[in-house]
Order: sequence, then C-alpha cells, then structure tokens
Amino acid sequence: MKSRSNISQAFFGAAALVAAGAFAPSSEAIAQTAAAPPPSVALTGPCEVRSLNWRGRAFYEVLFMNRAPGGPAGIGNYFNSIGTPLEAPAEVTDARFRALNADALRREFGGDAVFFNGPRRFVANGVTGIAYNNCARREMGGIHFYVYGTFEVPNLEAMMTTAIPAYHPLVSRRTNSFIFNAGEQVHELVTPAGEVYTLFSLSLKVDPNNSIERLATLGERLTLPPGWRYRTRTLDKQLILSSTYDANPPNTIVLDQFEGNYQHNPGQR
Repeated sequence: MKSRSNISQAFFGAAALVAAGAFAPSSEAIAQTAAAPPPSVALTGPCEVRSLNWRGRAFYEVLFMNRAPGGPAGIGNYFNSIGTPLEAPAEVTDARFRALNADALRREFGGDAVFFNGPRRFVANGVTGIAYNNCARREMGGIHFYVYGTFEVPNLEAMMTTAIPAYHPLVSRRTNSFIFNAGEQVHELVTPAGEVYTLFSLSLKVDPNNSIERLATLGERLTLPPGWRYRTRTLDKQLILSSTYDANPPNTIVLDQFEGNYQHNPGQR
C-alpha cells in the first residue's frame, strides 16, 4: 500500500456521498420552488426494510437538497434503491442511473440541488433498516427508491464544487444494521487512533470496473494517509454493524479513494 500525505478536510454535516449533480443559483432556485414544492425534510411513516442475500447486488442513491433559510447550509432527503427489486440486469440499470438528469429531477420533485451516488455494489450480506413515507417508492428512470433519511451540510455550494473527502470520518445519520455472515472475509481501514471501519459497499463511479471480485486486490490499490492501515480478516461468527439516527456520538463512515464506503465498527480493534 502506498502512503498519502494529505487528508481532505470534510465539510459535510452528514455523510452525503456525492457522485454528480446539479445546483441551482439562488434566483433560479426561487423560480424552481414556485413550480414544484421542495422535498420534505420532516419524515413520517417509518417502516422496516429487510434486504438479505444482497452481497454483490447493485444499488443506487439520489439526494435532494434545499438551501437553509438565510445561510449557505443545506438540508434534504436521500433516496436509496436498497430493498427494491431491479427491473433489468445491473449493467442496464447502471446505464439508466447514469442517464438521470439532475435538472429534470429538480423540476419534477423540487429542491435546490440533486446529487447522484453510484452506481454501487453491496458488500455486506444483508441489511435491515428504517425507511419512511410508509415505504412508498419513488420511481426515477425506471429505478425504484425508498426515502431512508435526512442529511445536512454547512455549505451547499461547497458540496457541489469540493471533492469528496477520502479517509476522513463523516457523520451519517440513519437507522440500520449491516449483516456480515460467518466465514465472510471483511475489508477494514484502521485510523491512526485505532478506530476500525468496515467496508459495506463499493462504488463504480471512480473505477467503472470495480467489483466484488476485485476486492482481493484492494489493499494493493489503496493510497493511504500516514498512520492509516488496511487489513482483511475472516469472520468466525456473524458480524452486525448497527447505527441509530439520533445516536450521540453520531455514527460515522469513511470513504476510500474509490468511494468505497466503510462503517465505523466501535467494538473492533
């Protein structure tokens, strides 16, 4: 593994894993709001979603953001396809996701900015979690999504123009549990302070050829900051990584340079 000398400074208040998007200037956003209501941030109708045997499966995420009144901050909802059936093979759905138009989605659903996170592949074996709106689905480009939570950033415009901070803990507010089966090999990052983060999903944005099969060479491809370590281990029993939306201290995640997503694993050293 190579060494990396600089760690990007995080500007996220909650982990918004941004792949691409569109941002409306203030005057344009005012006109847009008149045409369609902004996305609701106050979520109701919680419902459980269980997605088992999902290792290697494709999923996608779309984030709808609004400016906070009187300042540069932003707040919004995120929609994720985990738990919904794909109507086409993963490669076809990847192309549909990449073809989504952020400006068109803003006009249809509201908001000052739309961001795309993915395509992604699930690394954990399963997940249980809380979706909202009574598990009503939103269809975008032939892909169905649940709304899973809210997030906020201190500077919405910076979110559009600054690179995602790799190897820097980010706050992720959600209620779910990632499940890893006994006998599975897990991939982990260890911070200089000894905190462990376990990989639960990988991205095809930076490397379109990324896959579950290529995880075998992940350690050779990572460029780590000083003091960070990468390791693998084989589980002798089931591992469940749980997070709660209002946890204090909040749940955190870390991204690697390929936008692989690692969940904090506070019980592991």
